[in-house]
Amino acid sequence: MRRLLTTLAAVTLLSVAPGYANPGEVDRAMPNALKVGEASYAILSIRLFNAELFADGGAFSWERPFALAITYDRSAQASTLINRSLREMSSRGAGDARQLAPLRAQLERCFTSVSRGDRFTGVSTSVETATFYLNGAQRCQVRWPNFRRHFFGIWLAGRDGPAARISAQLRGEG
Repeated sequence: MRRLLTTLAAVTLLSVAPGYANPGEVDRAMPNALKVGEASYAILSIRLFNAELFADGGAFSWERPFALAITYDRSAQASTLINRSLREMSSRGAGDARQLAPLRAQLERCFTSVSRGDRFTGVSTSVETATFYLNGAQRCQVRWPNFRRHFFGIWLAGRDGPAARISAQLRGEG
């Protein structure tokens, strides 16, 4: 009887414990993925989004696939998301606006405006490709030279201040 009660208690805790389940798209794309880290981004105490990083076995590496899920606390227009991403990528050596124009076209087919509670998940499948999901539904695949480092580095390779702290938290270092 004691064993039965212990098992029931464990099952109950696992089924109601928040935050322990991976998003479905992560489980489908990376069945062995575990959460590596989590961080929130805020401006003037207003939280804009929460990000979670998942990787096989829970260990992040730039050389292996991973998934980054961003859940938005505020609405944002697709153009804002795309423009900000391209500016950040450009600052990381991905090229200027003219060179990134073909990538902009890919992102315009992929990204959409978001509302509070929406979750965009990017699964980095190789150095040059990623598959994007909105609220669990696949939106597109993007292919671009060194896309993993240039795009996902926006969140995972912060250079200073709050960006560095968020990156460290996501990579499980903070």
